[in-house]
Amino acid sequence: MSKASAFSFRMSYVVYAPPAKVFEALTDSGIIAAWGGGLAVVEGKSGGKFELFDGWVKGEVLLYKPEKELSYTWKASEWDKKAEASVVTYKLREHAAGTEIILNHTNLPSQEEADKHKEGWIDYVFDPMNDYFTI
Repeated sequence: MSKASAFSFRMSYVVYAPPAKVFEALTDSGIIAAWGGGLAVVEGKSGGKFELFDGWVKGEVLLYKPEKELSYTWKASEWDKKAEASVVTYKLREHAAGTEIILNHTNLPSQEEADKHKEGWIDYVFDPMNDYFTI
């Protein structure tokens, strides 16, 4: 089994807003600060800069398709400097309640990091984003 498939996960989550609004909430630094608390940068182009949570995670935008798909490399600041960056990919689909986000997070450095990140996506991204849209 390759490292990428060994320490990866896929999940689905429904956000209570249309795809255009969800994509904006994933890419607009002001909106990210509103739901995530902290500075963020997502440059809207392949090769663009990516940063979340006051620089706790940094990377590079790999794919930027408004309202449809977003992908970037992801490397947390506490990871070993020699560790490869992981890759995050979101696919957005219309859903009766808003938008279904299908998240793939691959190439994590360990199973422990994969488990922590799976919980973290819900606790620090998707639940706060839903709170932002429903308050």
